[in-house]
Amino acid sequence: MTTAAIWSAFSARLRGFIAKRVREEVDIDDILQEVFAKIHAGLGGLQEEDRLEAWLFQVTRRAIVDHYRKRRALALPEDVAEKTVPKDISAEVASWLDPMMSLLPEADQEALRLTSQKDLASRLGLSVTGARSRVQRARTRLKKAILDCCHIELDRRGTPIDYDKKRGDCGPCSCD
Repeated sequence: MTTAAIWSAFSARLRGFIAKRVREEVDIDDILQEVFAKIHAGLGGLQEEDRLEAWLFQVTRRAIVDHYRKRRALALPEDVAEKTVPKDISAEVASWLDPMMSLLPEADQEALRLTSQKDLASRLGLSVTGARSRVQRARTRLKKAILDCCHIELDRRGTPIDYDKKRGDCGPCSCD
């Protein structure tokens, strides 16, 4: 099969596949062009023609990953680069957890402090599933208590990078 035939048969599907994973229209077209360049270069090495479709989508997935890697490698915008972010901001936000837990009901505090869900289950006479549910509800309440007090900005990995206090009387956290 030639590159032109593959383009006719698969370009719309591959473009749709990319569009579900990439926002910018320009980026979608660039990635599709890159995919077909790789297809053209690697088509001679394809040994099993019945695996063509799987190979095309694998090439496309890798091109999307490469696209995001390139974007991550680009320098930060000047306004972000100039903003100084304390290196210990995660530790600072983590230090609020214990004081903020005092806002939660005692049962939630206990669920969060016990070392494992199995320990919680046996101590309170619950099933492990029941203990897991209790821990999840307690975590949700703690998160709500913190977010009611402060706006916390997270990076793409979920690590706190900045925060602002929403109001002055929010609770026992130490963000000022």
